[in-house]
This record gives sequence, C-alpha cells and structure tokens, in this order.
Amino acid sequence: MPAPSEARFEQYVLDRGLAGEEELRDARRLVDQAKEQGRRLAMPEALVQVGALTRSQARRALGALKEDTASPAIQIPGVEIEEKIGRGSQAVVYRGRQVSVDRPVAVKILLSQAASDPDARRRFIQEARAAAKLSHNNIVQAIDAGEADGYSYFIQEYIDGTTAYDLLKARGGPLEEEEALRIVIQIAEALAHAHSRGFIHRDVKPRNIMLTREGVAKLADMGFARHLSDAAGAADEVGKAFGTPYYIAPEQVVGSRHVDFRADVYSLGATFYEMLTGRPPFMAPTPQQVMQKHVSGRLLPPDHVNPNLSVGVGEVVEVMLAKRPQDRYASTADLLLDLRSVAAGQPPRVAREKVGLRPDLLEGLAAGEKIRPKSYGPPLTAGPFTVNQLTIILIVALAVAILINILQAVM
Repeated sequence: MPAPSEARFEQYVLDRGLAGEEELRDARRLVDQAKEQGRRLAMPEALVQVGALTRSQARRALGALKEDTASPAIQIPGVEIEEKIGRGSQAVVYRGRQVSVDRPVAVKILLSQAASDPDARRRFIQEARAAAKLSHNNIVQAIDAGEADGYSYFIQEYIDGTTAYDLLKARGGPLEEEEALRIVIQIAEALAHAHSRGFIHRDVKPRNIMLTREGVAKLADMGFARHLSDAAGAADEVGKAFGTPYYIAPEQVVGSRHVDFRADVYSLGATFYEMLTGRPPFMAPTPQQVMQKHVSGRLLPPDHVNPNLSVGVGEVVEVMLAKRPQDRYASTADLLLDLRSVAAGQPPRVAREKVGLRPDLLEGLAAGEKIRPKSYGPPLTAGPFTVNQLTIILIVALAVAILINILQAVM
C-alpha cells in the first residue's frame, strides 16, 4: 500500500488540530535542512522532532491516511458504491447509488481503526440516531444505517455541491455580508429545529455546512450531537473537550456538565466571524492555545477586521461569541430574529439591548452605515477634559447662571 503524500499528511494533521501552521513551518524547515545535508527527513518525523506530535500520534495518522487510500471491501445491500468524496477523523464518505430508486446517496463508513474504539463507535451510532430523528430542509437527511461485512455504515442524502470551508478557501478571504447572512440564517434555522427536539450539535463549523448548487445550506455531521435528556452521557463527558478548536465554545473547552444550545450559538458565531472576516475569531500556534483564547482571550470585533461590515452584523456576532452562555442569545429564535432583521437592513434589537444601546438608536441607517458604539473605545477628548466631562461642566454653569438671575430678580 503506498504511503500518503507529505502534503496530504500536513493537511490531515492541520484539519484535525493535531498541529498548527507555525509547527508545520518549523517542521518544513527541518525537512529542508535535511535535504540540504543530503539526507531525507519525512514530515511525520519532523513534526515529532518539533514537539507537535508524539510518535504514537504520527503512526496513527499515517495509518489512517493509508487506510483512506484503499477502496472499501464492504457490500451494502441495495447500494452501489462509486467513489470516495470525503473523509473525517473517524470515517470515509463515498458517493453511492441507491438502486431501488436510482438516486445518489452519501455513504459514511466507519474506519476499521476507529471501529475498535468504543467511543468512536458510540459516536457513529449516535450520529445516525440523531440524524434519523431530525427532518428539516437545512439538515442533511438520514436514510439508513447498519452493519455489513464487519463495517458500520450510515447512508444519507447526497449533496451535489461544496462546503462553507471550501468556499472560504476558494475565495481566499471573507464572503460578502449578504452571502454570509444567507448561509448563517439557514443553519440557524436547522439548529432551531434540532434544539426544539432536544438535540445540540456541538460541532458547528464551516466543514459541517454543506452548500448545494442551488444555494441551500445544510447542516451535516451529527457525530457529537447529544440529547439534553442524556444525563449519563453528560456526566461521562465532564472534563472532556468535545468540538473543533477554532469553533469550540468556552464551556466545551473546560468540559462543563452544563452544555446546551448556547454552545451551538457560539460555534455558529465563530463560523459567522470567519465568513465575515476571512479568519477565525482566535488564532494561536497550537490547538490548546486556540482553545484557551476561547475561554479567556479578548475578541477583536469583526468590523475592526473588516471595516465594510454593518454595525448590526457586528453586534450580532459579538453577542453570539459572548464568553458566558447567559450573555448570548436566550434562544435560537431570538438569534434568528436578529439575523433576519440585519438581513432586511434593520437594527438587531436583541443584540442592541445586550450591548447597552437603545433599540431605536440607529434606526433608519442604510446597510453598511456605521456609528461606533461608545463601549467600543475610549471617550472622545477635548483638551484636558472628556466630552462627557465638558457636558457636565456646561450644565452646572448654566444652572448657576439661572440661579443668579432668579436671585437678582427677587432682590
């Protein structure tokens, strides 16, 4: 079996948060130095030498990639498997054809290496069960699940399109505000449906947002989904971080027992931030440092990164990315209300109240017009006094003058 290419290995460890860009650059320097000295240093070993991976992690990653190059030996009744179309950390996805109705389907097959892991197997079954209980136009539809030839499989709707991740990568920068809003509104509607049925997704990110050729956005991958009534599952996960580093909510980072729909609001906010700015809300050399920034790092407002954004959309994102769950939206319905208001050129009333502005303060502004809220920066100054201080001084002086006039009139 051929070894995976260096580029594929780099992309694999990067996508799964095993190494950061800075660590990859350091490893490439070691590879280049070895080449200049007339010897060969493989990228997995270079990443071990810079401390990004342990040798055990490097071997597992190589094994997973090698397995990915092979065609599946599985024969699923009623389905013809055609070609590989994607891969996750635990499973490979193939395009297939459901023979009985002659329609394309996506077949997710759990890797044999992952199948030996009880937690990975449990999450795979959990994904199938959760998806089967949800029916919404903006959620990838579940069709069937089962086992065949020793493999676990999950058949779902085939999306002929791309992902939000691929779209961002192709653009090489932010999306237009209108386009980002259109995608995020649809995913918020998908989450509202899931939340109304007691499910939290817990891994909302650009890779898990499918985009059809007609522009329909669909939420995919329920592998980390959990029902709120699953108290035993919540107890087992205390102290464990489930999610993807660039998009994970602070309460997921610390492994809190109390993770609810607001974690999905945060992750969608992080995804929205990247769509609007072309970069995640927090970046750092390692996944651990990225996650720590979600917990304690200060957010740079999105309209400071992209000054072409409207005030309203910036306020919505900042509320979505509030550190404390209670400071975010109180419901997915409230989030949708604000998203639709901003899309219609109106101010986001819920977010505006949360950031301390009057709901009617910026009414009538055209999309894109900006007024900086007072809380965004230090008070304006005029000489040795701030504007607020000068206002107080003038009021006091006016009151004294009026009082003097009254006393003169009486005398």
